[in-house]
This record gives sequence, C-alpha cells and structure tokens, in this order.
Amino acid sequence: MRCVELRFWPQKTWKKILLVLILVLIAVFVAFAAFAGLLLTGAISREVVSEIDIINADGDKTALVVYQPGFSSFPTDISYAFADGLASSGWRVEITTASPQAPSDFSKYSLLTLAYPVYGGTPGTAIVNYVNRVSSLDGIDTVIIACGGGDSGESVNPLKQQVQAANGTFYDALALSNQDSSAMESARQAGSNITP
Repeated sequence: MRCVELRFWPQKTWKKILLVLILVLIAVFVAFAAFAGLLLTGAISREVVSEIDIINADGDKTALVVYQPGFSSFPTDISYAFADGLASSGWRVEITTASPQAPSDFSKYSLLTLAYPVYGGTPGTAIVNYVNRVSSLDGIDTVIIACGGGDSGESVNPLKQQVQAANGTFYDALALSNQDSSAMESARQAGSNITP
C-alpha cells in the first residue's frame, strides 16, 4: 500500500515566504471586510439606552458619566472604574450610556465625563451624537476618556473641540488601551484624583 503525500507546504524558502504572505493578505482582507460590514450595519454607531446607575448616593457633589459601549466590555469597564474612583473621593456618580435618554440638563452636575471606544482613530459616533444633541454644556468641567486598542490619544482632540464649542470646560483627558493590563487601575486612580 502506497501513501499519497500531499505537498501543501512548499519545500523552497521563497515559496514558503510567498505562501505566508498570501495567507496574511487574506487574513487582513477578512478583517477589513468584517470592519466594513460592521460600519454598514451601523453596529459601531448604534446608541444603547440604559438606566442611570447611581454610585455613592450620599456624595458631596454629583458627577455624570456618559459612555458609549463598544464591541468589547472595555469602554464600559473603564467607565465604571473611573466612576468608582470618583465615588471613592466623595462624588455622587450617575452613570449611563450615550443616547437620546441620557441627561442633557447639567444644572445639578459639577462634573461630566464622556467615555467612548475609538474606531479608526475617531471618537465613537454615539458619544459625538450625544454632545451634538445637547444645546449647551453650561460651562461644566468635562473629562474625556478614549478607550482604544492602541494609541487612542489622537481621538481626544476632536471631542475636546466639540465640548468647547458646546460651552463645556475641558478638564482632563485619558487615553487608555485595552492592551495595557493596568488600564482599569489607571482609570480608577484618575477618578479618585478628582475631588468634589
């Protein structure tokens, strides 16, 4: 009985390199096609309505954290870590998602935090839409938190300009990566550094 040998993997080095290159190109094409599909279906820009969660109801002043969920739980987890940090320093924190039902009257708030996932180097559409819907931020101190897979710092400036155009006061910004194992602690620490 003779065994038939399949020769999928080439023996020559240049053929191996060519095969690996073709496989990498196919993987990149599939990733871009999946991303384009998400853009076309609106999954990146969809607005999620949620209730307002209250953390530390007896806090001295009230902070509002508005976040846009992402494909992973990273933006949500970072938003709650930052809110926990605020609460630990004495803030009453109200946290909700960026949607038409999110608060737009800031008279009872002393701090606003906008957290969002970064896609293609830009802020998430739902958080941008939220700021666009608000007639005025009434000069409220605003913290911006960009949550990305790599360097998401470049996405802060467009939202900072949008906040300032809406009569908000830029207070601080964080750009956190899901590749950084200390991102959650960094968000919590940043929140705890802001006192009421």
